[in-house]
Amino acid sequence: MARNRILPIPLILLIPVVLLIIVIVAGVYRFSLSDDEILAKFPQSEVQTNTIISDVLNIKSSNPWTIQVPEQNAVSFIDEWDKELGYLIGQYDAGATKGKVLLPTEFIVQRQIEDVPWIVAPMIVTSQGTGSFYYIGLFKFDAVPSRVILLDSVFIGDRIKFNQLEWRDDTIIDASYLTHDENQAMSEVPKQLNSVSLKRVGNFLHMQQR
Repeated sequence: MARNRILPIPLILLIPVVLLIIVIVAGVYRFSLSDDEILAKFPQSEVQTNTIISDVLNIKSSNPWTIQVPEQNAVSFIDEWDKELGYLIGQYDAGATKGKVLLPTEFIVQRQIEDVPWIVAPMIVTSQGTGSFYYIGLFKFDAVPSRVILLDSVFIGDRIKFNQLEWRDDTIIDASYLTHDENQAMSEVPKQLNSVSLKRVGNFLHMQQR
């Protein structure tokens, strides 16, 4: 009488069974751990904070202060802080025109609006020429790309000197500055006092008449 033979299970059929068992075991192990235990086993890499933004604005940003240079097809990244002269400095290259963007730290003013950091600051744009063009820039910290960005700017003058810059409220910014009078050379220190108010409308600045 012939004995019944147990047929061997083909190896190709064992592979999905083994994989299924592994998935089940991994799933049971995953759900047996808390989120804190998982983070402890797989720690996240530490995000580098931009030291200039951290020290000047007390904001943790992983990217540099970013400025679309006014009237130039170029972007400048603030990567230098001249503490002796009191300027944050970035370079820009627009092809035929190259220069610097400077932010005087004395006049950088910040305001929390609906829990979002907004900043106004003078911007000085220089090039290979003799002019130094002064703007008031409106900035905001955007948490999603983790970056302080320029939203809008208003031209104030050539080789002026800022005297004051402040937020009056969430929408109005007041500034005073010195310009050259009719009898002064541009190489001299400006001495004529001027004042201006700007209105923030969304992400834009508008000059106000006084």
